[in-house]
Amino acid sequence: MLFAFVAVMLVVGKLFIARSVDTVIEGNAERKAANWATYLSKSVPDLEQLIDNGEPTQAQAAVIDKAVQVADVFRFKLFDADARMVLISDELGAPLEAGARTDHNGHAREVIDTGQAVIELQDGREKSNRPDLYVEAYVPILAAGGQTIGVVEVYLDQTPVANLFHRNFLYLAGALGLVVLASFGVPFIAYILKMRQQVKTGEKVRLLSSRDQLTGLHNRATFFQKVQDALDAGLLDLRKAAIIFIDLDNFKTINDTFGHKAGDEFLRHVGAAISERLSPNDMAARLGGDEFIIISAQRNIDGIEELIEALRAAVSVPVRVDGMALNGHLSIGVHIDRSEQLTLKERMHKADIALYQAKLSGRNTWVVFTPELEQKIARRQYVEECILAGFSENRFEVHYQPLIEQSSLNVVGFEALLRLTDGAGTHIPPAEFIPVAEKAGEISRIGAWVLEEAVQAAASWPPHLFVSVNLSARQFDDGTLLDCVSACLERSGLEPHRLELEVTENMLIEQEAKIIDQLNALNALGVSLAMDDFGAGYSSLGYLWKYKFNKLKVDRSFVNSLTGPDNRTRHVLDTIISLGHHLDMTVTIEGIESEAQVEALNTLSCDHFQGFYYGKPLPSHDLAPFLANAIQPRKRRLRDAAAKPAGPAKGLG
Repeated sequence: MLFAFVAVMLVVGKLFIARSVDTVIEGNAERKAANWATYLSKSVPDLEQLIDNGEPTQAQAAVIDKAVQVADVFRFKLFDADARMVLISDELGAPLEAGARTDHNGHAREVIDTGQAVIELQDGREKSNRPDLYVEAYVPILAAGGQTIGVVEVYLDQTPVANLFHRNFLYLAGALGLVVLASFGVPFIAYILKMRQQVKTGEKVRLLSSRDQLTGLHNRATFFQKVQDALDAGLLDLRKAAIIFIDLDNFKTINDTFGHKAGDEFLRHVGAAISERLSPNDMAARLGGDEFIIISAQRNIDGIEELIEALRAAVSVPVRVDGMALNGHLSIGVHIDRSEQLTLKERMHKADIALYQAKLSGRNTWVVFTPELEQKIARRQYVEECILAGFSENRFEVHYQPLIEQSSLNVVGFEALLRLTDGAGTHIPPAEFIPVAEKAGEISRIGAWVLEEAVQAAASWPPHLFVSVNLSARQFDDGTLLDCVSACLERSGLEPHRLELEVTENMLIEQEAKIIDQLNALNALGVSLAMDDFGAGYSSLGYLWKYKFNKLKVDRSFVNSLTGPDNRTRHVLDTIISLGHHLDMTVTIEGIESEAQVEALNTLSCDHFQGFYYGKPLPSHDLAPFLANAIQPRKRRLRDAAAKPAGPAKGLG
């Protein structure tokens, strides 16, 4: 009887233990799967989009590759909110087989309907690609608002856990006394083991979720948490710290030219360069995209410079990806303030201002923040805001400055000049807002608008008047300038020879290859081409004949020094005018503001005059009164000139 009782107790004990082990495994698996699903929802970018189309981007695929290394997960499937399968982790890039979208949709549907996980223990001993014991755990994926957006089926290897229980407990069931132990001890010990495993899994998940997947540096959230922890513990004093903002120069070009794989490899290269040069008192993170930050707590300015130059040198070393050599550089902004009680956010803002200036300075450099720099950048940003609001708030306007024929003092045309006002109606100088518009990528749109306005206005003028329009180098970038000019002429009905387009010497020097064909095509269209600001740059004479310019506009710097005691300016100006005439070019002198300058220029045989002396730029509606009022003064000047004795002989040409 006792033997039978013991046998019965043995069987009952084994069954009880086996069931306890299964319960523990299922509970353990459910917690692992839930933790893992939480990690997935937080780490995969645009997860809802992935659930919707089942086609992972490279960034999503990179996270998935990391995800299957977490805990005991060796495979997973994604289901959308309609319980249709959209993705299998170990078959990325391969189309789902016919009928695959309905696989397991019963369990997925149950999870979606109830919000509760579904756990199934599976025997994998007869499957070549499965562990001996594994769990298929269906758990919901929740959006930030708490709603279920899909289901993930997680495959968890539970063989080690099961072996541990069976090895340590099942063979002890032969003794009746251990039934009690099994009844009370197994759940307790299993709980301890489960907690240990859960802690290990949680540590893996936390480690992975706290790091940037590409570079291994802290991600944004972890970085700010660690900084706050260090501040709270008194381990970090921001007054003694340097905030270093880092941005990769032209990173978008690397991605667009060589692909995202090359871009990711370059980000890893930068992350490694930063990691290898951090001291124990430094903290670094990838904030996102191609932006990085370092907080260096103990370095002086010399140490900061040494760190930055070491980083720049390391990053500039070419990276080889699939046989291609990638070269890149850094723009860096630094903020160091030993006295002010500034928050981390305020210090980061000032470091960002310095970074912005480094980019404006041509990139591949570093700048330390100063209060003057903050004012300068604030003004620049204000101007940029005014530019962006220019069209929607009608802040742009075209004014017209007259060009006067020297011999007759008649108005022969007008130069179109862009004007911009801020919200208070105050004019912003063109020398200030034009470079900002170019940097902001707005100058092509603005230039096309100015061209349209000027051509439409000129079409209503008397037929002997022409209009001159300045071109920016950026308007040549996309190769559509010829079409834009042709369309404007066609819409307005203005004859091509009444349109003059001005380009500068510096533009020709910097972008000759890009614009030579377009200038030749504009010349063939019949419009007039003028070289503006001649003499202010390199003054390469080859450009004068190569591009078949019709006009030479001499830089105002010559006029400014024309009335001084030194006659060399007059001789140089006389030579330029003569050269222009020998090349069949009309010569315009700009910047005339005084009677003395006019008298000096009247000794030279120039063609057109332009400057405040003859008229300031006017809005379009004031041109007709200006032309009418200019007739009588011109006649008086001609009579006065005829009554004067003959002056010195004019220059050659």
